[in-house]
Amino acid sequence: MWSHEKKDIDHETVVEEQIIGENSPPDYSEYMTGKKLPPGGIPGIDLSDPKQLAEFARMKPRKIKEDDAPRTIACPHKGCTKMFRDNSAMRKHLHTHGPRVHVCAECGKAFVESSKLKRHQLVHTGEKPFQCTFEGCGKRFSLDFNLRTHVRIHTGDRPYVCPFDGCNKKFAQSTNLKSHILTHAKAKNNQ
Repeated sequence: MWSHEKKDIDHETVVEEQIIGENSPPDYSEYMTGKKLPPGGIPGIDLSDPKQLAEFARMKPRKIKEDDAPRTIACPHKGCTKMFRDNSAMRKHLHTHGPRVHVCAECGKAFVESSKLKRHQLVHTGEKPFQCTFEGCGKRFSLDFNLRTHVRIHTGDRPYVCPFDGCNKKFAQSTNLKSHILTHAKAKNNQ
């Protein structure tokens, strides 16, 4: 049975996903949101190779900002190569390196901030404070992120478009698009 709702997951690293360092892999997220692959494919990636296709499908789309100012501020943490547009973004990122002193008594997962632990504990308590307001639905979620994703079922919003030429499938969740992309490898292997 297919489920349209995304599982409750911890989104502690959303800031990291939005900020890409200079030494990060190239960003191909434009192909996850409607742009078709070029006729010659993507330089450096052989999408007919199932391993490389799976790697492509695992790439996280980054949020694109209108003012794409250069990233000139480096993370001072040893071994971290991430770059940032301003000191504020860099300071937010530094929390990811901090000591994880807030530990969940139920499962042992540790967090840098107490607010992240509190949010995580909703998974164990079963509390679901976010409710869908569409008439006749009323589904509830632990995280507001999951409610926002769920609402796309009602609105029909499917922002994640398959990048393969000739395939016009669209998805409400990026995870579903990533699973779908892997079907293209299976299709090529069966030809």
